[in-house]
Amino acid sequence: MNYYVDVYSNLLPGVPSADGTVLDEAAADERLAVFQESNIKTAVCAPYYQPEFCGTPEQFLAKRDTWINAVNEDRQMPHLVGAAVMPLSYCLQHMRELSGFVIGSSDYLLVDLPKQPVTEEFCETLTRLRIVSGLSLIAVDSDRCYDEWSLEDWLTLRQNGMLLQISINGLLVPEQRRLSLYLLANQLTHFVATGGRDINAPLRFTEAMRFIQRSLPAGIYRRVKNNAGLLLSNAEPSVFV
Repeated sequence: MNYYVDVYSNLLPGVPSADGTVLDEAAADERLAVFQESNIKTAVCAPYYQPEFCGTPEQFLAKRDTWINAVNEDRQMPHLVGAAVMPLSYCLQHMRELSGFVIGSSDYLLVDLPKQPVTEEFCETLTRLRIVSGLSLIAVDSDRCYDEWSLEDWLTLRQNGMLLQISINGLLVPEQRRLSLYLLANQLTHFVATGGRDINAPLRFTEAMRFIQRSLPAGIYRRVKNNAGLLLSNAEPSVFV
């Protein structure tokens, strides 16, 4: 049986996602049950951090960790690991204060990049953020930028040290699937996650992973399936190159 790690999931009740939708407690419990049915053994609970809704970092992290600890007491549910998706604008204003938002005990930070052209100035900004923060940056839901970034842009971001994650929508939407598989096959992106997709839509994580399994060589499928595990074990970014 396949067991998956969801490296970025929108789970925390009471906290708005990037599009403003909010899970209540009942919906969060239902979503966790679907994760279990989908053979997701570990899920990174990474709510979208917005100070105007989430309060101070301390308030936000306390709320997140209290809920995660309660879920993890139930051995039947997927194991949850804490993280947060950080808007790039916030990261640039607080470069030295981001360590509390990383995935678990790793040094990987989930960053929401604005949908904009990949210019030299933009890359310099990302490089400075990496150096000053000392963290490894993962651009979340990069498939949102399919109509903005060229293949050269994806390569440029990788060459500038960014790790890239796509949502399952990048595989479920027929018009996007071919590009998603190409990017995965050529290691221009590494992680597939439920991410910031519509939280009210059916969870089709297993179906998305099967597209990878059927379409790419077995070695690449295993690498994609296990990369999140490497990340959670705090593997060096070089393993993704």
